[in-house]
Amino acid sequence: MIDLRNLGIAAIAVATFGMPCSARKNTKQPTPATSVQAKAKITKGLFDVSQSGNDWSFSIPDSLLNREFLVTVRFTSTPGGTDKYGGELANQQTVYFQKVGTDKLLLRSRLLINTADSVDKINRAVVISNSDPIIATLKIDGQSNGKITAKVSPLFLDDNSALGIPRALKAQLGLQAMLPGSSYIESIKTFPMNTEIRTVKTWASSTTANASAAFTGKVTVGLNTSFVLLPKVPMQRRLFDPRVGYFTDDFTLFSDNQQRVEPKRFITRWRLEPKDSADAELMKRGILVEPRKPIVYYIDPATPKQWRPYLIQGVNDWQKAFEQAGFKNAIMAKEWPENDSTMSMEDARYSCIRYLASPIENAYGPNVHDPRSGEILESHICWYHNVMTLVHDWYMIQAGTLDEAAQKMKYDTDLMGQLIRFVSSHEVGHTLGLRHNFGSSSTVPVDSLRSRSFVIEHGHTPSIMDYARFNYVAQPEDSIPRAGIFPRIGDYDCWAIEWGYKPMFEAYDDISDHWELEKITSQRLANNRRLWFGDGETNRTNDARCQTEDLGDDAMKASYYGMLNLKRELKVLPEWTYQSGDIYGSNLSSVYTQVINQYMRYCMHVMRNLGGVYYDYKTVDEAGSMYTDEPRAKQERAFKFLCDNVIAAPQWLIDQPYISRILPSPQDYLNRIGTRIVSNMSSAGTLRRLTSTYPVSDYLPALVNQLFATAEPSAYLRALQNETVENLIAYLRTYPTGDVTSTVYQQLTKLQRKLDANKANAHYQSLAHKIACALVVK
Repeated sequence: MIDLRNLGIAAIAVATFGMPCSARKNTKQPTPATSVQAKAKITKGLFDVSQSGNDWSFSIPDSLLNREFLVTVRFTSTPGGTDKYGGELANQQTVYFQKVGTDKLLLRSRLLINTADSVDKINRAVVISNSDPIIATLKIDGQSNGKITAKVSPLFLDDNSALGIPRALKAQLGLQAMLPGSSYIESIKTFPMNTEIRTVKTWASSTTANASAAFTGKVTVGLNTSFVLLPKVPMQRRLFDPRVGYFTDDFTLFSDNQQRVEPKRFITRWRLEPKDSADAELMKRGILVEPRKPIVYYIDPATPKQWRPYLIQGVNDWQKAFEQAGFKNAIMAKEWPENDSTMSMEDARYSCIRYLASPIENAYGPNVHDPRSGEILESHICWYHNVMTLVHDWYMIQAGTLDEAAQKMKYDTDLMGQLIRFVSSHEVGHTLGLRHNFGSSSTVPVDSLRSRSFVIEHGHTPSIMDYARFNYVAQPEDSIPRAGIFPRIGDYDCWAIEWGYKPMFEAYDDISDHWELEKITSQRLANNRRLWFGDGETNRTNDARCQTEDLGDDAMKASYYGMLNLKRELKVLPEWTYQSGDIYGSNLSSVYTQVINQYMRYCMHVMRNLGGVYYDYKTVDEAGSMYTDEPRAKQERAFKFLCDNVIAAPQWLIDQPYISRILPSPQDYLNRIGTRIVSNMSSAGTLRRLTSTYPVSDYLPALVNQLFATAEPSAYLRALQNETVENLIAYLRTYPTGDVTSTVYQQLTKLQRKLDANKANAHYQSLAHKIACALVVK
């Protein structure tokens, strides 16, 4: 029952003047407005929610004014034919309610860019220079019992980019004018710490990018908007250290005691704390304790049942990492309780692994966190159904010579389940705050990857957060079992979780927390190379140790072994890919393409060693250089590998009898493969990154001599020569001056004279003319 005194002046006016005259004569009779309000449905929670017909209202406690809420918007349904799926995040904002005057309630977006402690005088300057935008205005309908009541139906039915689909995403989906008559609030549910609003919205659309818009000119999506109350006192931040790979957030801090502004960069992580002071004392003594609130992931009930146990295992595998941080039973996965109507996967209190019916071969693991502290609040790992195609092909190509079970198009449940488990673990790592560690695999000697005892004990890379898929270095005679083929949570992962989650009990703020942690960090990293973090994503140096899809400390040796396995596989691909219903041989063609892609990866791993520069982060107290050129001998070995396996035509890629069944012109196909790699060898990027250790004045003459060593080049070699000459001419046009330009000019001049002398070769005469014209223009 709603007391009319809470409805405010406007509502009371309607109750008075909206009655017919006959009703007004009997003051004891309830007014129509009173009857309507009497029928309103009220739910208590973070915001008290009332519904009367199609009208929804919030009653917001005064104590929550100016408190910060994290608002997340997720799709609950999407039109077919787009790359957006139900369960994916559409928007995220930090907001707060602010009362203005007696009748207005503002909803503002908190943009945490610059901040200062409220007790500092400089805070006044920070506040007036960092005004938060107003994203909605609500009319206050009533105030009583320490709560403000306002109608919120317009708030959630308006086309508000801050609380719905942002502009860039609207453009991507081809959304134009919103159609209010085809949009409605489906439900609003409120809980002690969050309120969930489900809406269905329709827009006009002229796009043909999806079936809905193409056939009807309209697009309808379902959205769930979550208001989650952020902690009044934020979790203590843990400051970022570039030696450990975590996702971060940041803002600029101002204070009265500064002599320069201070950027605050801190990691994202879950809040894991001992339950009480007694458990804290146990942790200090090295005894494992359970956290006050564990990390729990639920499995989407749309997930096929046979894969659910493997997804759960992928989550639970992280238990050992948290044990190294001092917690037991800190992370777990559970099946979604399908019969519990009080739970919703869009509810921001629950983290889920969402199963998306998509042909995309991928999965990803984002997190939603408090921007003030980095505290991860929830995560929805998005698992595309067709990721199974991706892991199938990886495993067949990289491990097919090692595991007989990989030699077919449809894997048995356990093998595919183990592949799903590995991907699950990797994506969970991201939701725990961990970034990719592309350098981890480079800490393992290549020869160790062929050691059965080594890989069984340690795995083939110290981190599951690397893009090190499967042990392609191992040879059939090494008898490596799956334990030495699959990625797993390793030494680096356990260290990273310890570094990010272990409480520093002596710390009282983020600075002291950092220094307490530093007491163990430098020593631990100095004593164990396997804990090294190789940042291959934000590190701008050409560090050949930080690559995707590679293995071991020597790309040349690892790629050699990988190619031996590819040569074995090419001979038996028809048997491995055979399926009776595969009328057109699409399996063979598809897997053959994956073999070619793998060959290309091996070559590009080697390419990165040309002009490589190692980057090792050092603190101010550590000796040694942070930048070190890759040794010349290793760069020369990289060049020789490319000469032997690319410039010398890799005919083995097309010499199988079945190739003519899947390629119309095998030789042209091979020419394109070689051209792509040689184009990289002679590109401006490669020439300009070469250092004095292996200067371009040594490298380029060697490349040109290798390419033009014969008087009668094959069609394959002619294609490579054409590409190289075009690249060098393009370099002169793009960079008219500089030491590299001088070397390029010199080599083209020499080459033009050499080619011009071979009057009998039309190809060489054509190249000579092309070079001569370019040199004249220059």
